[in-house]
Amino acid sequence: MQNKIYLVAQPNSGKTTLFNLLAGENCYVANWPGKTVEVFQAKIQHHGKEILLVDLPGINSFKTLGREEELTKEFILKEEEGVAVIILNGESLYRSLYFAIQVLEMKSRAILAINKSDYLDKKGVHVNLQVLKDRLGVEVVQISALKGSGINQLMDRIMDILEGRVKTKKLKIDYGALEQYIVRVEQILGDRSLAIKAVEGEEEILALLTEAQRSEVEKIKKEISQKFANPEEIIAVHRYKFVEELLSSSVKEVRVAKASFEERLDNLFFSKLGGVLSILILFSTLFIALSVNTGFPLNLIMRSIGYHAFAEILEEYSLAGMISMLFGSLSHFLDQNFPDSVLKDLLTNGIIAGIGAVATFFPLVLIINFFVSLIEDSGLMTRIAISMDRFFAIFGLTGKSVFPFGVNLACNVPGVMTSRILESDGERLRVALASPFVICQARLLVIILLAVFFLTPPLLQSGVIVSIYLLSTLIFLLATKFYGKFFREEKSELLLEMPPYHFPSLRIAWWITWTRSKSFIFKIAQFLLFFAIFAWLLEYFGIAELIGAIIARAFSPFGLEDPRIGFALLMGFFAKELIISSLAVSFGTADLVQISSQLSLTIPQATALIIFIAFYTPCAATISAIYSELRNYKLLLFSIALQLMIAYSLAFLSFIFLSFL
Repeated sequence: MQNKIYLVAQPNSGKTTLFNLLAGENCYVANWPGKTVEVFQAKIQHHGKEILLVDLPGINSFKTLGREEELTKEFILKEEEGVAVIILNGESLYRSLYFAIQVLEMKSRAILAINKSDYLDKKGVHVNLQVLKDRLGVEVVQISALKGSGINQLMDRIMDILEGRVKTKKLKIDYGALEQYIVRVEQILGDRSLAIKAVEGEEEILALLTEAQRSEVEKIKKEISQKFANPEEIIAVHRYKFVEELLSSSVKEVRVAKASFEERLDNLFFSKLGGVLSILILFSTLFIALSVNTGFPLNLIMRSIGYHAFAEILEEYSLAGMISMLFGSLSHFLDQNFPDSVLKDLLTNGIIAGIGAVATFFPLVLIINFFVSLIEDSGLMTRIAISMDRFFAIFGLTGKSVFPFGVNLACNVPGVMTSRILESDGERLRVALASPFVICQARLLVIILLAVFFLTPPLLQSGVIVSIYLLSTLIFLLATKFYGKFFREEKSELLLEMPPYHFPSLRIAWWITWTRSKSFIFKIAQFLLFFAIFAWLLEYFGIAELIGAIIARAFSPFGLEDPRIGFALLMGFFAKELIISSLAVSFGTADLVQISSQLSLTIPQATALIIFIAFYTPCAATISAIYSELRNYKLLLFSIALQLMIAYSLAFLSFIFLSFL
């Protein structure tokens, strides 16, 4: 039988840090047997013995919210193999112990690891491990996953349990007046821990019973309800009492006053200005990430103050600029050194273009994920989420949704992927589906160019752009509410523990960044490459112009029947930047003034076109990113149809309104 270790903990306990420390480079992602939920696993060695290390999703309580938490709960209730390593957060022992004792009531093969010993030492907290061991019936080890202390001792104790040198047992807590009923249910189920959960009303336990067992248990529960108003509350009171007694006998704490800087910062976060501070942090992060990746918007600032040369350097030597230059050089090399053929055209205009598009996205995904992981690990994420929670709660979201929303302003692809930080599975999918309604950087550039050259009055130009942004925010929030009808979670709850401020670990931040980002290449690149080759086939066989004419007919109510506009909108489905290049190729000039004069669009027509471009499907990469989260083609196609319908409706309404002015 393979040796197995399962890491079990609440969020912010340092579980990921411990897993990363133990796993090293051996980490891989695997589906939990019989589930679609992915978990991190690693094969590690200790004293020559191979061990499978499994990082189970963090769980706040046994009142589960999403699929990930259900998986951890299922393991605690049913899995008998291996050793459960229950990680306690040294920064909040009381809360961690309350969770741990519930696990220990159900798991006999377990060990307690009190993490963040460096924090405990700093705060003058002394823990008597022997007292905890005697009272809980399991091995207790104090570690610091961040500093790497106590890890060998932890692994030695785990091997002692795996190889039978140390015997552990399930924890038994006296529940006072409820004991007689728990004993009766235990006689029916054959297990005390299942009996306690059944008395608490745990639906997963009741669902496992036979009809006869359920009938007997329900009779006992009815007796309990006649005598006690809330048996679950009575059980909770006894558990809290047990934890209080346990801590008073095993923990001696020298209280240290909280740092005044932290107090002032917390007071600011939770004041009326907290939302403003949170937005500033978010937009500063996006500003740096965008400027490093594309040069924008720092290049515009430099130009506005007269540093044109510096702005050009930013654009040319940004990460996206250098990657585009590299793939452009490769395409030029093939064009110059290979004879004309279908294969050459496919390579230069299809495959290389497709791979190049993915490659220019990747640095932005990497940088944003890195910054988000730093914010998470520093303690700022919790404060930002709480400060924004009241506003987002109006739409059934939590304050954490501000992060994917903000990242979407840079690019919808990493915006969709950043939705993974959300606790609830339902909220994650709703935010991912609504992400295309947030105006990204690529659409912003197209909107600005078209507004400047197609709309003459400056007031109208700025009015249209500002209106589009306000509309996009409102539609994003309303869409998350609407998509809630497709998932069980209609309303999410923000369950967060307030961690102290601390300098983030760069090693852990990078590990989280790479784990989150590499899926972009392996999952989305294939999909985007397919679309690039598909677009090439349309152009190569002359079908694109025909399709462009068909698409343009749909815009006849606006007077936009030019096939070249239809073809540009088709190309914009693959990437919004292609709209400008497509118009340039179709009209034989890159001068938008000439294109504008040839089209001769009225203000209502131009405004309708700009609004449609702003709100219809952002790009194929975003669709691919959403599918990687959703894994549901029907719902994905429905979301695309909804985007097209909203974009068309808004464009039509704007055309009608402006036509009557």
